[in-house]
Amino acid sequence: MTKALRRLTLRLTPDNPIFEIPLGERNKKAEELLRIGYDVQRLERAVSKLENLLQQISTNNPTVIKAEQEDSSDPRLDPAFQKDLKLIRSIMNIGEK
Repeated sequence: MTKALRRLTLRLTPDNPIFEIPLGERNKKAEELLRIGYDVQRLERAVSKLENLLQQISTNNPTVIKAEQEDSSDPRLDPAFQKDLKLIRSIMNIGEK
């Protein structure tokens, strides 16, 4: 059983690219583009959170940057790295919701 479709009325300028889509295909394409736009917005929020996290890490823990520059040891073995990785994964999960 399919869900009933809901109507969304939009007022668009005549030069909107959606009007380049043939008349019978516009609804489907508009829905697809709205979903893509929402996904992009969600990803932008997740990236913004990651950028803020990286800024905090680099500000509060300069040894992380130094270790990256030296590249002499595997950072995955560092407990601080594991903690940061866990935090990044939790932020990414928030961005997916």
